[in-house]
Amino acid sequence: MPGRERRRDLDELDRALIAALKQDGRAPNVELAKLVGVSEKTVRSRIARLVAEHGLTVTADLAESTQRSRMVYLLHTEAGKRFQVAEYLAALPEVDRVHLITGSADVLVAASFPDDAAALRFQVQTVESHPGVRSAASCHLIGEVGGPARAGGPPGPRIDTEVLAAQMIGPPRYGNFDELTEAICDAVTIGLGADRALIATSKPGVGRRATSVAKLRGISTRYLDALIERIEDGRTDGVIKRVWDTRLHMVVADARTDPLMAAAHDLVRAEGYVSLLTLPMLYGDSLVATISMYYDRLTNLDDDYVATAQGVADHFAVAVARTLGLAPAPLVAGTAQR
Repeated sequence: MPGRERRRDLDELDRALIAALKQDGRAPNVELAKLVGVSEKTVRSRIARLVAEHGLTVTADLAESTQRSRMVYLLHTEAGKRFQVAEYLAALPEVDRVHLITGSADVLVAASFPDDAAALRFQVQTVESHPGVRSAASCHLIGEVGGPARAGGPPGPRIDTEVLAAQMIGPPRYGNFDELTEAICDAVTIGLGADRALIATSKPGVGRRATSVAKLRGISTRYLDALIERIEDGRTDGVIKRVWDTRLHMVVADARTDPLMAAAHDLVRAEGYVSLLTLPMLYGDSLVATISMYYDRLTNLDDDYVATAQGVADHFAVAVARTLGLAPAPLVAGTAQR
């Protein structure tokens, strides 16, 4: 009987969570926990089980005032100018990718625009007016049909379970905050296969540049300063800021082309990374930090990988909270409780 009673309670919780998600699929786990009367950690684990065992999905429709216009331009350049033209166009925020080609054209440019009028202005005022461009032919992309990229997809990162076990099992081996953040970066880059990492302990773009970033590994301060400046100017939200606002992880499959990073595509290309995963580090109801993981090639960050990475973040969240004075220090063995 106790087992049946427990199963009934869990089913009721599942139904309550599903009902809450139907009302607002963007609701953070903390808000869902308050609605159904359980902890945030319980909500996260229940949603993960519903996804894994029952195929729960949450979909989103991006409301746009107009249909985005995607274009391909085939450029004939002046003699000796193809590299100059390609580098110039690759740095523009509208441009998704640039290829040097042979045959009927010298440079291929793929770009995205909010509407056809913007695409036409770009062709006339930017492409055709460049002194290194002799002529340009344009193609309007209508849709995609199959292809090997859809069938297989990019590979996922390699997870080193031995490294993660060494970092997460046993007593803590870090004596201060710097050693703690170094251990987190080791777990992220060596254990979870990311190429770069960034740990932030406050929301970027709120006048706290000096204190918001706790650790950088492989990410340049030039990129970070330029991105924060654009966040403060209101040109972009930034992925880290969105995680602070929603308390949910965010995956950007290709930061060079994703609309979320539209105002920073040039910064992403200059920095040289492609995929991005940012995770919240939650201690109870408090978000104490975020971990951003960067990948230098197009990377498949599937649900299993994200769940593993979130588990690593959860493991370190208590230590981060203690170091920041947001959680009590662990009880030392042999110390009497009062």
